[in-house]
Amino acid sequence: MVTHRELTAAPEGIDAELNRLLRGATRRRVRIVFLRIALVAAIIAAWQVFSGPPGAPLTLIDEFYLSRPTAMWDAARQWAEQGILLSNVLTTMQVTLLGFLIGAVLGMAAGFVLGSSPTLSAVFSPVVAALYAIPRLALIPLFLLWFGLGIGSKLALVITVVFFLVFYNTHSGVRDVDRELVNVLRVMQASRWHIHTKVTIPSAMNWIIAGLRVSVPYALVAAVTGEMTASNEGMGYLIIRASGQFNTAAVFAGIVVLMVLALLLGAVVNLLEKRLLAWKVDRLGAA
Repeated sequence: MVTHRELTAAPEGIDAELNRLLRGATRRRVRIVFLRIALVAAIIAAWQVFSGPPGAPLTLIDEFYLSRPTAMWDAARQWAEQGILLSNVLTTMQVTLLGFLIGAVLGMAAGFVLGSSPTLSAVFSPVVAALYAIPRLALIPLFLLWFGLGIGSKLALVITVVFFLVFYNTHSGVRDVDRELVNVLRVMQASRWHIHTKVTIPSAMNWIIAGLRVSVPYALVAAVTGEMTASNEGMGYLIIRASGQFNTAAVFAGIVVLMVLALLLGAVVNLLEKRLLAWKVDRLGAA
């Protein structure tokens, strides 16, 4: 026979176990962050120590080819003091974000429509596959011819890159929806709008978020590639100009700035994922 003391002690034991698991997970996250920082610090320190002028003590790599972290910092600081770092970062981010938003919206819309209609999918899939097979770099001359040297050509390149990545993920997510759930709603005489909003879109959201996460760095790469090809502003232009001047430190400084921008954009997508998929977390927590 279970006593009252045993019944009251069980929840306390469960709470204690949950608290222990939470403390363990917190310690693990702190340890991982510390190890990441230590790894980056070790790489930077080794880079600084073993890169230098030929013949100098401890020099393993000529700094002309690999530069040094301190030289990269000086190059970035000079850009900031001259007022060209922020302006060119904003130019690159403008093209990246605007092209990403347009390409993502178009990709999700096209992927949803074709994924929801087997007939349209069968008709247009070969066409989309043929367009996707075209190398993006081969389109740059056409974009320059159509849209000129301004933002239009870079924007078109980013849109084409993002569109196909988001399209294929959205299309696969819609096609992967559980048909039994759809059939149940149809038996209950649910409208097409309710079927899509209650089943199709939530079920495909994982795929859509994955497409957005993958396309974010590619959007930045496309924007920088367009700036390197034909532009007089943007981070791609700064990197190409530094390369033409054989300024390795400035080239690496531009690359590091782009890495930071890519990480920030990835963090934004992660926040978006947590908001859009919060219903899954709540459902798992409730279970």
